[in-house]
Amino acid sequence: DWASSGVYAETVERAGALVPGLAAAAAATEDAGRILPAHVRAIEAAGLWRIVQPRSAGGLELAPTIFFDVGSQLGRGCASTSWVVGNLASHQILLAHWPERAQQEIWGVSQSALIGSSYVFTAGRAQRVDGGYLLSGCWPYSSGIDPCEWVQLGAMVPGEDGQPAGRRYFQLPRADYEILETWDVAGLRGTGSKDVRVAEVFVPEYRTVSYDDVVQLRSPGLALHPQALFRFPFWAAGGYVLLSTLYGASSAALEQFVGHARSAVAKSSGQGVAGHATLQQRIGRAAALLDTVELTARRRLGDLHAMLEHHGRVDPAYAARARRDASYLATLCVEAVDLLFAASGGGALQRDNPMQRIWRDVHAGAANFTLQWDVAGPAYGRVLLGLPSGLPGMPV
Repeated sequence: DWASSGVYAETVERAGALVPGLAAAAAATEDAGRILPAHVRAIEAAGLWRIVQPRSAGGLELAPTIFFDVGSQLGRGCASTSWVVGNLASHQILLAHWPERAQQEIWGVSQSALIGSSYVFTAGRAQRVDGGYLLSGCWPYSSGIDPCEWVQLGAMVPGEDGQPAGRRYFQLPRADYEILETWDVAGLRGTGSKDVRVAEVFVPEYRTVSYDDVVQLRSPGLALHPQALFRFPFWAAGGYVLLSTLYGASSAALEQFVGHARSAVAKSSGQGVAGHATLQQRIGRAAALLDTVELTARRRLGDLHAMLEHHGRVDPAYAARARRDASYLATLCVEAVDLLFAASGGGALQRDNPMQRIWRDVHAGAANFTLQWDVAGPAYGRVLLGLPSGLPGMPV
């Protein structure tokens, strides 16, 4: 019922209304290397940054399938924008795990505050001091960091012997970190996934939370937000947030390809290409691949949410399957765009043709660690063999 509610449907509709403008400015977004300020404001006006923010903090608090529905809509217009919206919106769920004082420091000041992140724990090191930690490090791939007022960073905390003993999340205001202009890539250029550097900054205890406490659902913020949404297992299902971008962009590629093929004429024969059986086969297969992505993603997200609502936790075996499928579905998006791109001819290489940008963006997105099949596939194989998955946070 949550997926058919008025607020849910209206939110997806508002995301769809942004698609033409995002598509028209996709090249400009790529050239800028970040989401354009006008689009940051338009996304705010549509309420999309707050899709999973607690209602008590001014958010919409919608079910996790909203990630797929909003992300796939935006991805049809601009993959980079979709990627950033999914990332930054998801951080509102993690903020709900922090102590109340940390939540009030952000939401109490501005319910529209944007929070960046980098959860590469080995990139940072925290030293325990009186009242908190001294944090240092340089974190890569902080997608959409430019308009953010805060950042969530993961770092290792040493044990008594000085060796890394645990992982913690740290929350820092804009004045405490530096954004480095390091993002010069071939795909998802508009995400502005730059490095963030911190030089021995004091982080008070209330602005940190244990990674293990978050994963094991014993973090202090859950006393304030016991709803199923805030127990969403990002360690198992975070890939679906990013997958939505790949699916939306791949769907746009299929729509563009079919639209062109209906009226295109082969230069060699002067005849229409729509009658070519090989072309028909590519279209049919790409459409089937993308339908599989959509149906499976909705099933997994819906099942995970239902488990949390009825049992408070996700079944470990199902979590492993969900983690597997997010990565596998990313390979299907890649296969779909490869089929279309290979049959698009030299015209698809022109910079003013969206096909080449979609092809680059989908390949770039599938390379993210969360979606790498070479990581998730063997991990699930180990689980079936009775061995540990080897994936951080995975309970099997």
